[in-house]
Amino acid sequence: MPWTTKTCGAVILAGGASRRMGTCKALLKIGGETLLARLARQLATFEERLLSANDPALGEGLPLRRVADQYPGAGPLAGLQAALSAAEKEALFCLPCDLPCYSPQLAQLLLERFPAGARAMICRDSTGRVHPLCGIYTKGVLPALNALLESGERRVMALVQAVDAAVLDTGGLLPDQVFFNMNTPESFQHLIQETQETGGRF
Repeated sequence: MPWTTKTCGAVILAGGASRRMGTCKALLKIGGETLLARLARQLATFEERLLSANDPALGEGLPLRRVADQYPGAGPLAGLQAALSAAEKEALFCLPCDLPCYSPQLAQLLLERFPAGARAMICRDSTGRVHPLCGIYTKGVLPALNALLESGERRVMALVQAVDAAVLDTGGLLPDQVFFNMNTPESFQHLIQETQETGGRF
């Protein structure tokens, strides 16, 4: 049975240090709206919405329940582990906070195409690049996830391999731009310029 926004929650991963950007990526503004506020608005159809963040001030005023890492400094794996452990739903749609071109169609495709019996499903774009932080993870991955973190493993792909995650090929279904993430001031400025040239459209 496919997941729905009533049976699957959502989590925005915003626990990174944003070292290359030099400032918190979640609070960067495009069109007068922070990336975090934009994503929160686009996830409004999910009954349960979590924010993986260690800064208590991040997400204030937004309809998101903040969850802090249980394994500080362990990266996105720790954020996912904390969110899944705290979630009321049995699965979470996961995405990073720095996806300015995110489309709700991505979540819908994953929800509809999640294979029966799978513990996780991630995305692969038309170039063959895998996006392990864009996917659905069920609570069934927690034993493997906890074991990886206890062992000191920090790679998200280690979890993907450990649970034999299903893969959704998005080529022909969604533009690769949906997965564009900003890591540097240059990439942010490039996006600002593009949105100005297109009248603010993503």
